[in-house]
Amino acid sequence: MFSKEYKNREEFNKYIHNETVKYQKQYGFEMGTGEHATWNNEADAFKHAYMQAVLSIDIGNNVSAAAGYWHEFEGKETFHGERNMDLWNNKIGREVVQDMKRESGESWKYLTEEMKKNIAAKRIIHLMREGELITHPSDPGRFWNMDLERIKEKDKVFYNGEYDTLDEESQERMLRQYSRQFVENDWKIPEKAELNKRVISGELIYVNDYTKADGTKVSGYYRRRCK
Repeated sequence: MFSKEYKNREEFNKYIHNETVKYQKQYGFEMGTGEHATWNNEADAFKHAYMQAVLSIDIGNNVSAAAGYWHEFEGKETFHGERNMDLWNNKIGREVVQDMKRESGESWKYLTEEMKKNIAAKRIIHLMREGELITHPSDPGRFWNMDLERIKEKDKVFYNGEYDTLDEESQERMLRQYSRQFVENDWKIPEKAELNKRVISGELIYVNDYTKADGTKVSGYYRRRCK
């Protein structure tokens, strides 16, 4: 269930640990010693993300996800923060491989396994340095809300920082406006980059900021093109 190259779970775990040590020497991320070498630190975060990346490369994303969930909920004693950290980083690892496959297209099948894993490791390190991975159980990020929390503030369409400064009536109006944006985006969290692509394609229209006749200011928003 773990990988086509390894006979059992113990052998696979040993391989992932050795790979973590190898990449730690190459990239210099935080790592402990002894039994705590890869526990609640950057090495732990890398290990989980890389493990899921390897599984995604070897046996596919869906089976990789199932193995990751099973590993975290198999009855072992695990603190909530640690489990949350592992699930978060597991998902990052799977996403890295999905992005690699999409970007490489037909070239994917010509890459060797070693090349794929090296590229995945490099991307995981980059994401960790960008703060995308959870490197300690005390991190406030929550796996269940992961997709929303990872959207950078500058990319959020439904909240632009002015909400907290408005009076109650204006806040209610803005909530209705941004709720509409959410619905118009097929019930997905809207991001500027994606919505701007849909404006260019003609699917959406961006309405600039404007002031109504009664003096009410309306922030810019996206809407579907009328049919």
